[in-house]
Amino acid sequence: MTSRQIEDDTSPQPEFAILGSLEIRSGSTLIPVNGALQRRVLVTLLLEAGRVVPISRLVAAAWNEEPPDSAEHQVRKTVAKLRSRLPHGPDIIVTDGPGYRAVVATERLDLLCYQQLLRQARESLEEGETEQAAGQLREALALWRGPVLSGSGGRVVDAASTALEEQRLTAAEQLYDLCIDAGEAAEITGELRVLVDEHPLRETLRSRLMLALYHSGQQAAALDEFARVRSHLADELGIDPGVELTVLHERILRQDPSLIRPERTASRVPPPVAEAPHALPFDVPDFSGRSSELQWICDTARRAPEGSPTVLALDGMGGGGKTALAIRAAHQLAERYPHGSLFIDLHGFTPGQTPLSAFHAQGDLLAAAGIPSDEVPTVPAGRAARWQSYMRGRRMVLVLDNAAASEQVRALIPASSDSLVLITSRPRLTGLDGAEWLSVGALPELDGHQLLRNTLGVERVVKEPDASRELLRLCGGLPLAVRIAAARLANRPHWTVQRLVERLRDHDRRLDELTSEGRGVAGALLLSYQSMPPDQRTAFRLLGHHPGRYLDAEEAAALLDTDALTAEDVLEELVDVRLLEARERGVYALHDLVRSFVQRVAQDERAPEDGQAVRRLLDHYLSTAEAACDTLFPGRRRFGSCDAEGQECDEFDHEDKALQWLDQHRDSLLAAVDAAYHGGLLWHAARLPRELGFHSSIRGYDASANEALEKGVSASRKLGDQSLTRLNLMNLAMGKWRLGQLRDAVTRLEEAVDLSRLMEDVHSEAECRARLGQAYNSMGELERALQLCQEANARAQELDFTRLDGSSLSTMSQIQVRLGRFEEAAESAQRAVAIFDSIKEVQLSVDALSNLSQAIEGLGRFEEALARADAALERCQRMSMPSVLPLVLARRADVLLRMGELEEAADSVGHALAKATSSTDDIHRATVHLSVGRVRYAQGDLDMAQAQQLLAHEIACRMELRYDEACALWGLARTVEAQGRLQMARRHRSAAEGLFSLMRVPEIAW
Repeated sequence: MTSRQIEDDTSPQPEFAILGSLEIRSGSTLIPVNGALQRRVLVTLLLEAGRVVPISRLVAAAWNEEPPDSAEHQVRKTVAKLRSRLPHGPDIIVTDGPGYRAVVATERLDLLCYQQLLRQARESLEEGETEQAAGQLREALALWRGPVLSGSGGRVVDAASTALEEQRLTAAEQLYDLCIDAGEAAEITGELRVLVDEHPLRETLRSRLMLALYHSGQQAAALDEFARVRSHLADELGIDPGVELTVLHERILRQDPSLIRPERTASRVPPPVAEAPHALPFDVPDFSGRSSELQWICDTARRAPEGSPTVLALDGMGGGGKTALAIRAAHQLAERYPHGSLFIDLHGFTPGQTPLSAFHAQGDLLAAAGIPSDEVPTVPAGRAARWQSYMRGRRMVLVLDNAAASEQVRALIPASSDSLVLITSRPRLTGLDGAEWLSVGALPELDGHQLLRNTLGVERVVKEPDASRELLRLCGGLPLAVRIAAARLANRPHWTVQRLVERLRDHDRRLDELTSEGRGVAGALLLSYQSMPPDQRTAFRLLGHHPGRYLDAEEAAALLDTDALTAEDVLEELVDVRLLEARERGVYALHDLVRSFVQRVAQDERAPEDGQAVRRLLDHYLSTAEAACDTLFPGRRRFGSCDAEGQECDEFDHEDKALQWLDQHRDSLLAAVDAAYHGGLLWHAARLPRELGFHSSIRGYDASANEALEKGVSASRKLGDQSLTRLNLMNLAMGKWRLGQLRDAVTRLEEAVDLSRLMEDVHSEAECRARLGQAYNSMGELERALQLCQEANARAQELDFTRLDGSSLSTMSQIQVRLGRFEEAAESAQRAVAIFDSIKEVQLSVDALSNLSQAIEGLGRFEEALARADAALERCQRMSMPSVLPLVLARRADVLLRMGELEEAADSVGHALAKATSSTDDIHRATVHLSVGRVRYAQGDLDMAQAQQLLAHEIACRMELRYDEACALWGLARTVEAQGRLQMARRHRSAAEGLFSLMRVPEIAW
């Protein structure tokens, strides 16, 4: 053993710092690393600490230009030198497979410490520990000394450094957000200024600096920052600031109240007027959220002109926290009104009580103000005069709570006074002249979370974060519901939050669960319902049969058996009493708890006309959905009449409108199938699912559409309708095909073929055979698939079935490509595109253009193939088809790769992969992963190429996609061979060749 080895065994493990210049210390000793080659190789290994770095990647990192022929040898020699120079070098740099791996403990590498602290900060934020998160972010950012290797690391290291720099800036922005929220804006302006100077074009940093300046009282400086960045962007890039920065500038200009954090409640000063009444109720200490609403009230009161009262009316559904908000605002503004404050509950919606008249309310207010009873007149005119006399010249806060109508409060508003009048009501009091209104809706998620933490306790919320979020969702952001839920949990410490969540998930019990000591959401809503006139109650009850949360005037018209304009008037009246929410124009929403309530009312007060109302709604859905799908899918076979039980068939003049209607009503249509099936309306349950299947072929929600189609099959069989059964079986099969459930798809298609023969329906039999060909193609039974498609195509031409003619040709072209018959494939695809263009069918033309691109690529005409792929992409984006978009992007990347446009191919395939991961359409995923693997292989990123090919192989095997399985094995063979694993490469290649041979795929098509 040499003296050097003895020294290494006893010396401390080295510590590495790469966030800046490279520094290595063993104890107090600084260990130099000489030469750019050694530094780059070591830093590349440390950037990937714990992971294998192939020698090919170390070569790319070591040389900016073309590496010498001896590059791999030089890398190995460099690793040997590093091992001898570093204490415990052989233990730190280990050989692993095709490359080397750095073995370093987290605390001995600044990068690992940095990443660990960022993870801890994220976890702290998720648990609501903002102060701890800020400390962890500061500690992480303190480790940053500059770019990796001080910016001299070469192309590969610099790319990694750029990614780390972006991570650092994002963390810094997160820290500054926390500091601003904590009231520390002034303390961070200097740090922000330095960072902004380093990154003058980064608008997100500039926005933090503007906010910090604004919150520290430097509005002019904040506005000046915007002028500076606008000038800089114009000079450097010739562009204007982005939307986010521009909106912030405008908000600062107008001193938007939402930018100002609520001030802490100041200590009350003694009132200047002796014996001034102070009759406000207790201001609850756990009041949470409503910061923007509270700021609006305070700002509006502060800028009110003198000489007249300021009347602010807060409206919203019962349980929304209007009273608590008004009381909190009154307490915060009390110092501005030296003559005192009064509060009165007008009992507009109080169980067991009639609303107070203005006469009685005036008497109660005068009594609260300390006026002796013998001085309060007993006749209305005298009492009104006495009330106005008392208020004249006084500056007071009046809270008129729980008003039922404008008439109830009009006589309570001071005629000549600088007082503030805060009114709360469920309906909007539009009859109050001169009032400013604010609708109080559901609590935002963050506000609801804070309310739950304040009422239930931080410990229980942090212990069950997911269940707490679900609890808030089930409470619908309604403060009353959140408080009752928290009270129930507080009274039952042995209950978990999850247990209450499970009880609340029962839709029929939810309102009962949200009741405590006679107070509850159901009681609050019942008062609103009972206060409505009879015809309005009937309309509200009928709307309870709507299956979804959102509805429009046409749906309401169907339920109410009236025209859309009259229905819209009814809906607006329900908005006025806060039992509906107005969304975008013509669209209305039921709050989740209101929905539970109205459905209970609809069940409890069911009347004979309710059944007809449901049928009218289902007729409307069916006729409109059929019209929409007829517009979107030209040439599809009509099933029966478009009229549903005499319903007039709606038409769409443009495919965009048809798609928009289906998008907006998808959830309601899915729920309508359930309602029809379980309600015994089998004809509707059998007809509606077809339209959902067609829509899903564009939007990719096959799992839920298939559930509806399963009910459609069952309903059709119960009806004994063979034609409807065949139709639903075929559409269900295609939904299962898109999810990669090929065996299930084939089983249903074969049953559909048998039914078609039994009915002697040649159109249906040809259509089902074409779909079988599509399924067998996916399963790699190419000759059988081709025969089925050829038979279907011949029959489609005999029957003049244009849409099937095109779709069978399109599938044939893909099969012919796989069989290496590129000329035939190109001809089939061109004919398919021409047919689809002739009937203006966009969706299917996307597949046909993609197949045409692949066929032309096989013929070596790459520019033409790219043009077809681009055309497919344009149509796909125009229709917004998430299920097909990843496949089209991958197709484009394959052509670009053949053209040598590697950078653009990588960009296209990156988008394809991102879209594929968010899509529920599984049948194309293997193809996308294969494309990514090809591009990564061409880039020399063998590890990533192998990972993608393994993913493709796993998906292909699971779904029995034999052609994709063979392609994945062939790609793996190339990749592992390049990694030096020759025996494994031979095994993969042999397996691929066996599969290709079994499918009769010639080598030209591999």
